Amino acid sequence: MASDTDQPAVAALDDGRVPHVEGTAAPSPEPAEPVASVEVAEPAPDAPDPADLRLTRRVHVALGLLIAALGAWLLYRSLTELAFKGSNGEPGPGYLPAILTIGLIGLGLALSAVWLWGPRARTGDVPTLSLSRAGMTRAGSVWLVLVVCIALVEPFGFLIAGEVLVLLIIVVIERIRSIPSIVALILVPPGMYVLFEILLEVQLPEGTLWR
Repeated sequence: MASDTDQPAVAALDDGRVPHVEGTAAPSPEPAEPVASVEVAEPAPDAPDPADLRLTRRVHVALGLLIAALGAWLLYRSLTELAFKGSNGEPGPGYLPAILTIGLIGLGLALSAVWLWGPRARTGDVPTLSLSRAGMTRAGSVWLVLVVCIALVEPFGFLIAGEVLVLLIIVVIERIRSIPSIVALILVPPGMYVLFEILLEVQLPEGTLWR
């Protein structure tokens, strides 16, 4: 029969522990295994809808072709209805429209080409069109400003219509608050007026109200 002093040793053996014998050093505890840290992966951003990507690509390609066609039609009218050079060889009234329409054709074709064969457009790494109410309202406001400024060219002239266009875009639509940027953009219409009206002697619309 086991004595009372043997009961702790038996209990230690039952628990899987090494019993401590009097007169000997206590066994050192086994080191605990390190717990591996689990990294939580950040959620990946939502991938754009393939239908939205196709719609965005088709809209930009069609828009580029439309801009190029409009530029070609305006270039034809500029060359057939306006004199490209004056009587003394100076730039005529058709000089500025011809340059602008050629640039319009190039930009339209470049827009279509980028969305057809550009690497980002082919892989889908491009922003999609925003068909939300806020996005449509913003786009509509830009077109409204352009229509209003085009209507202002004939009565008020190029300079005032250009200033109204710049102010509406940078203050109302874009809401730019940087003073240097605002000043630089405001100086664009006067700079174009000096370049074409004075230096190149190309007549710009002066406005019927000032005649």
